[in-house]
Parts: sequence; C-alpha cells; structure tokens
Amino acid sequence: MLAIVVAAGALGGDEKNNIAGASADTTPTANAVVDATSTTGLASDGSVSYEETGLTVPASTMPAIGTATGAPIVKTHLATSIYQGSYSDDVRMVQDRLTQLGFVPGVSDGAFGEQTKEAVWAYEKLVLQTNPFEATGKVTDDMWQKMQDPIVIQPRRPGSGTHVEIYLPQQVAAVFTNNTPTLILHISSGSAITSARTPENSWCETIQVNTDDNGDPIDPPIDKAVCGVSYTPGGVFSFKRQVSGDRVGALGRMFNPIYFNYGIAMHGAKNVPLEPASHGCIRMNQRISDTFQSYVHLHDRVYVWGWDGKEPEQYTKRESTPIFNYDDPNAATTTTTTVKATTTTPKATTPTTEKATPTTKAPSTTVKATTTTAAPTTAAPTTAAPTTAAPTTAAPTTAPTIPTIPPSTSSTP
Repeated sequence: MLAIVVAAGALGGDEKNNIAGASADTTPTANAVVDATSTTGLASDGSVSYEETGLTVPASTMPAIGTATGAPIVKTHLATSIYQGSYSDDVRMVQDRLTQLGFVPGVSDGAFGEQTKEAVWAYEKLVLQTNPFEATGKVTDDMWQKMQDPIVIQPRRPGSGTHVEIYLPQQVAAVFTNNTPTLILHISSGSAITSARTPENSWCETIQVNTDDNGDPIDPPIDKAVCGVSYTPGGVFSFKRQVSGDRVGALGRMFNPIYFNYGIAMHGAKNVPLEPASHGCIRMNQRISDTFQSYVHLHDRVYVWGWDGKEPEQYTKRESTPIFNYDDPNAATTTTTTVKATTTTPKATTPTTEKATPTTKAPSTTVKATTTTAAPTTAAPTTAAPTTAAPTTAAPTTAPTIPTIPPSTSSTP
C-alpha cells in the first residue's frame, strides 16, 4: 500500500451533499439572475456576493509528486514498447500500475485502448512533466522503469474530504479523497489561454438547445446561433449542480455534466484530444463520466490552476468569471436577408405574369403591348439579383478563425 505524506496547514474539509439527478443549467446571459450553478450568491439587499472570497494561498503547498514508503518494488521489464492497439500481459501489468497510482486506464484486460492511452498521456504530463502537446501515449521500457518507482500523486491543497484539482497547463485533473488520488484524468479545456475576445479565442456556431436559461426543458429543442470565447478561468469554485445523461446547452453537447463555474462543467465527451479544444468546459473520457459523479459531491471545492501560473486563490472575482455567450450578429443578419430574398422572389414573378397576359390580349395597342411586356421582363432579372446574392451574405457565419492550439508552457503552478 502506498502511504501519503501530508503537509501541515491543510485546508479543512468541505460540506458534502451527494444529490444525484439535479436539474440542468445553462450559461446565463450577462443580466441573468445568479443561480445555483454559479460561484456567487444573492445577498439580502440584492447585491452579488462571492462564496470563495477571502481565500489565501496556503503557506506550504505540497508538490504534485511525492515518495511512497513501504517495501521496495521489484521491477520488471517490458518485452517491447506498447501503445494503442497492443494486447498482451505487459499491457495488463501497465494498466494495473496506472490504476494503483490513481490514473484511469479502464479495466485491466490487457487491451491497450483509447482510455488506456489517455491514462498514459496523463501520466506523461503530470509525472514525467512532458510537454503537454507532445505526450506520446506510448509506454517504452524506460518509461515503465520510472512508472515502477515508489511515487505517489499528492494534492496541492491537502485536507480531509473530497476536492478536485485542475491543472490547465498540464491538461490534467485529479480527484482527491482524504489526500488519496481516486481519479487522475487527461482532460481538454477551453482552447483559449486568455480571456481576450479576439477572433483566435472566439467561436460561433448554431447549436441545438434543449434547456432554457432557467434550466427548464425546451421541447422541441431550438436552434440558436451564438458566439463565445473558449476560455476556462482559473480560481476556486465548488460543484453546484449535476445532470445525469446527455445534455445540450450553450456550450454544446455534454454527457453527465457537473457544474462549478456558471455554465462551465466537467463532463464526458466523445472527443478528448491531446490539445485544449473545448468551448470552456473540462472534457473527460465519456466512459469515465459515467461514474465520475459518484466520486465527487455537490459543494466539493474545485481548484483551477490557470495558464498564467497563478495559484487558484490569487484570481480576482472578475478573472474567475467566464466570458458569457452572446447572439451571433452575423447569423442574425443572414437570417433577415434570406427571409427578405425569399419573399421578394415570388412578388417579382407574379406581376410579370399578370401583366404579360392582358398585354397579349390587347388588339388595338400593339406598340404599347410590346413596351409593357418588355418592362417587366427587363425588371425580373434586376429583382432576382438579391436572391442569388443571399448565399454571399451567409459567409460571415463561418468567418471566425478557429482557435489555435495554445503554445507549450514550462510553468508549473
């Protein structure tokens, strides 16, 4: 058994309230009433008060990696390097060790699948301090020798109870219960490393929403064109609401989300790439999300180390607040133009036909008939021009630049 070295000055435990199946919530608009998903509350006078104010950085913070005590480990060797697609007893051996350390490779079945690869990524980034965007997901014999060292993953905010630590520079999250790592995950956070509302940091999409701003179901779901900044703020938060199952909201599709900062949640996703790629939420492997909520509780603290190297307690209220989504102005313009173009087209066709019929029946005004017929015929292409130009108006919808992958960073909060 691995022993955990606990530093003095630990933070106290948090209140627990393991409520399953709470109703959903979405990212509120800028003027929305603060609700249970935020890190804020409404005071009796109507002002907004922050629950996590007054926190200071502990005098002593533990390193992420410590040394375990106990009997010496007898090391073994891998017959060959293993990676996704491998199947052997060596794979099972690596899966067992990763699980023992707190990582989540899945069932130790000897099959090196996607979940095992993500567990190796997390190990490389957190323990070996590999550049987070250069993790290989491949276990060589040299890596296996280091993996067998008497190490233990330690919390940076030790204390009783359960809490979550999210390390954005490493793209790793960890759940600690009484200082023991119960889940250490590879994650993918917001693709922007600053909160600046720039084209590089922003996104615009038409999403299908099945929940309104108050968390009430919308049936049938509606399509909504919105823009936002793909940023995950640092700070100290706590879990406020959780939802079981598939949910579609302002930040897209989420599996089993549990919210800690307005509409920002930790949730399962089908795609959890090596680089930050979300709209601001913390993505995890969808299989892990199936049981994640059983490892944490509502009101558990969530510490987020940001890209700028600050400690979670050092972020101001404003810095910890996410950038709220807003309606896509280009999509609104496109919709209006399209409707007008569609309406104009039949009107242009109708008068042309109606005037042409009486003109050809007029026996005594041949010259006028020719003149009258020519006028609508010439006008028809002119009226049709806006209709063919409509697709050009739609171009701004795809104009925003796709956020770039954040550069590598050597800072270790």
